[in-house]
Amino acid sequence: AKDSHAQEKRFVTDLVNQIQNVRLQTGQVLNFRAAVLQYSSHVITEQFFKDWKGVPTFQNHIGPMPYIGHGTYTTYAISNLTRIYLEESSYGTVKVAILLYDGVSHPKNPDIFSALADAKNQGIKFFTVGFTSAANMEQLRLLASPSTARYVHNLQDKGVLDKIVKEI
Repeated sequence: AKDSHAQEKRFVTDLVNQIQNVRLQTGQVLNFRAAVLQYSSHVITEQFFKDWKGVPTFQNHIGPMPYIGHGTYTTYAISNLTRIYLEESSYGTVKVAILLYDGVSHPKNPDIFSALADAKNQGIKFFTVGFTSAANMEQLRLLASPSTARYVHNLQDKGVLDKIVKEI
């Protein structure tokens, strides 16, 4: 929704900012890249993995990102994300998707479960994050990776960012 767009962008920038500070049990810093797809009635890839140049550049790119609104075709976002992972990730890479979603797809949205099964078969772990307190939690649970307690969240929940970073 347009009224939550700024909060969604802030969540994404805060997330990559926190991930860059993660230390593994070995003491090493987590090596990661991020891509951003914005979806509604169409999908816009705002940044590919191959274009990653670090957190500051990524955050500067997210700030001016416009709201595209009018229809939620989640299947296309999942299909595009899967394609990007296939084309741009190497074998053994941990693949994570964070789907910011109100839990309601457009009535003409193609079969989301087939796209989701394809993505999960490629090893992509899905976090679903409702962006309003009215988000359809049942739909979010259906799309998230098991166990849903670890992979289903809401932007309105306290500590949601820390919980997701910990799971990643």
